[in-house]
Amino acid sequence: MSETATEILDDLVASLRAVKLFALVTLGVAGSSGGVPRAAVSLEGQDFFQADDCPATLWVRLRVRIAIHLRSDDSAEAIERAGQLCASCVQTLLSDPHRGQRCKDLPIGRATEIGRTELAPGMKRPEAEVTLAIRCHFEIQGQP
Repeated sequence: MSETATEILDDLVASLRAVKLFALVTLGVAGSSGGVPRAAVSLEGQDFFQADDCPATLWVRLRVRIAIHLRSDDSAEAIERAGQLCASCVQTLLSDPHRGQRCKDLPIGRATEIGRTELAPGMKRPEAEVTLAIRCHFEIQGQP
C-alpha cells in the first residue's frame, strides 16, 4: 500500500475522531469493545488505472468501509440513530473531500465519494451495525 493510501486512511480516522460522535474510532476492526457508538475504518482494497494523459502515472481508487456499531433495545430507534450517525459521518468526510490535498477529482471518480449504506444483517438486539462505503481517488507515479 502506498504512503498516500495510508495517509488517507489515517485522515479518515482523524476526521471521525475530531467530531466526537463516537466513543471509539479505530483503523481496522474494533473487536468487542464496550464503547458505543463506535466506528471502525477498514481498507477493502485498491483499484489501479493507467492515467489517460501520462503513462508514468496511475490513478488509484481506495475502497474503504466504515462500520458503525451501536446498541439499542428498540429496532426503530436503532435504525434512526444509525441514520443520524451515517449522515453526520458523510457531512464530516465531505467537509474536506480532498483529504488535505491527497485526493483529487479524476476521470475515475471524485476525490472522496460516499457509496452505499447498509444495515448489517444478523445482528441480535440490542446490537446494531451499519456500514458506509467510501471511495477516495488519488494519483501515484510508477507501479503500485
